[in-house]
Amino acid sequence: MKATHFLVGLITFSALLLSAVFPLNAKGSTDNQSPRRHSSRTSTNSQGATTVTLKHIYHHGSSRFPNLIRRKDINEDSLRARELASDMTFTHTVKAINGTNVKPSNKHSVEEFQEKSKNEQISLIMDWEDTPTLLPQVSDWDTVRSLAKMTYNAYTEEKDGDWYDLGESYDWNISFGWDKEGVRGHVFGDTNNDLLIISIKGTSMGFGAGPTVPNDKVNDNLLFSCCCARVDPTWSTVCDCHLGNFKCNLDCLQDSVDMRDKYYTVTRNLFKFIADEHPKAKIWLTGHSLGGALSGLVGLTYGIPVVAFEAPGERLPARRLHLPGPPAIPYDKMNIWHIGHSADPIFMGGVTSSCYAGGYAMETKCHLGKSSVFDVIDKFKWHLNIQNHRIRVVIDSILYKWDWEFPEYSVEEDCEDCGVWTFVEDNNT
Repeated sequence: MKATHFLVGLITFSALLLSAVFPLNAKGSTDNQSPRRHSSRTSTNSQGATTVTLKHIYHHGSSRFPNLIRRKDINEDSLRARELASDMTFTHTVKAINGTNVKPSNKHSVEEFQEKSKNEQISLIMDWEDTPTLLPQVSDWDTVRSLAKMTYNAYTEEKDGDWYDLGESYDWNISFGWDKEGVRGHVFGDTNNDLLIISIKGTSMGFGAGPTVPNDKVNDNLLFSCCCARVDPTWSTVCDCHLGNFKCNLDCLQDSVDMRDKYYTVTRNLFKFIADEHPKAKIWLTGHSLGGALSGLVGLTYGIPVVAFEAPGERLPARRLHLPGPPAIPYDKMNIWHIGHSADPIFMGGVTSSCYAGGYAMETKCHLGKSSVFDVIDKFKWHLNIQNHRIRVVIDSILYKWDWEFPEYSVEEDCEDCGVWTFVEDNNT
C-alpha cells in the first residue's frame, strides 16, 4: 500500500510540477524565464537606497558531511557571466530605516536557553536589550521586490567554479555528491560589506529541480508536520515519534528536529560562520518557502531582521526547538516579517491534495513575527493551488501587478497548529 501510494503520488506530483514549469503568463511568455526588470512604482517613506551585489555563496553540509563548509567568491567577471547565462540580475537595491532590534544581551544566551529548557526543563530568565540597527523598509515596494528576487537567485544551481574549504577539509573524491545535501546561502553585500543580506535557498521539488530534493523533503516534513509526516496510515514517517490515535511523543519530536545534521542546526552554524567572517556588518536574512522558515528560526535565535516569502508556519518548530517566544519576547517585537498570499497552500497551511500527492506534509500555518497577506483570492479570483507557491508567481504576478495598498503587517493572533493532536512527554504527561 505504501509503495503504491508513493508511486501514484510521485507521478501525480511530477505532473503538477511539469505543468507548473511552462505555463503561459498574461503576456504569453513561458514561466521558465527569469523575472523581468519591470518598471518601478514610486516608493514612499524613502530614506536612501543601498545597492547590494552577490559577493559569495556558502554551502554547509548535513548528514554525510556535517563539518563541510565551502565558499565560492563572486568577482565582477564571474558575476557578469552568471547574469548572461541566467538572464537575471544579481544586483539589487534596498531601502533601510533606523530602528531597534530586541536581542539577548549575550550572543550565546538563546543557545543556553535552549539547552536548559530541553535537557533540564528549566526556563532561564533572559536579559533582553533594545539595540539600534538598520531595518529593511518592509512596506517599500522596491525593497520587497529586490528581496524577493534575491530569494529567486538562491535557487540558481552551482555546477562549476572554485569552492574553498572553510570547515573540515574533505578530499574531493571522498566528498563526491556533497552538493546533494545541506543548506546554501547567497550573500549579497554593499561596496564595503557594511550591509549583508543572506538569502537561504528554499525547497527544491520534483524531477530535475536540483540535487537537494530528497533532503529538503525530509526536513520539510520534520519541521512542518504535526508528527513526523504521519498524515494517514499510507505514509512513511520521517521519525519514530508517532504513538497512534493522534498521539505523538514530544521529546522524540524535539530530538528529531534538533539533530546535528538537520537543517535548523546547519543553517544556524552557517549563519554563525558568515557573521564571524564579517563581525562589523549589519546582517539581514531572507528566503522563500523552507528558506524563509529557516531564516525566521535563525533570526529569532540571534535577533536578526528577517523578510520571508511564502514560508510555512515556523511557530511550531520554534517551540520544539525551545526558542524563546511570548511572553519573554512578544511576536510584534521580533523583527521577522512574512509576506504571503491567500492562494498558496504552503503559506496558508494544511495538507492539500497537491502537497499530499507529493508526500509533503506541510501542516503548520502559524508564523513568527508579523505577516502581510495579499488576498489574491478576493482581488484576482485565484484558487488555492500549489503552483501559486513559486517565487516567480509572487514576483511577476503579485508584486508587480498589485494595484492596492501594501497589505498591513500584523501578528497572527489566536493561531493554533495541530489542534487535533495530543503531544505527550516520555513520562506520559
